[in-house]
Amino acid sequence: FASHKESTPDTKDYLSEEQSPRRILIVSPDEKVILDCYKVRSSYHFAAGKKAPKYALFGIDGKTFWGENTTVLGWYAKEEDIRREIEEIHAAMLRGDATYQLQYTVKVEYRWCMLRIVE
Repeated sequence: FASHKESTPDTKDYLSEEQSPRRILIVSPDEKVILDCYKVRSSYHFAAGKKAPKYALFGIDGKTFWGENTTVLGWYAKEEDIRREIEEIHAAMLRGDATYQLQYTVKVEYRWCMLRIVE
């Protein structure tokens, strides 16, 4: 797990293909996704309203001519929650677990092209 503190735009990478010991199936019930990932990526903080998620977790399952193939796995209200999720995914990969189910996501609903946390 490599923590990135620098403030560069877009996203933070965690678990590059070279660092990742293996792939893992990540189950995201809220997004209705199961993805065979070798890498996960966190977004930077979204400047969103009070009831909107502040972070997104992306799963990367491959590379194409146009770049990495990313899929949204979940949404998070706090940075602590997404960090904990990433640490647990990494630990599951190191243990050789076949699957990991996201635990710290928030449920969201899509309204008028915007996201809102469902209480």
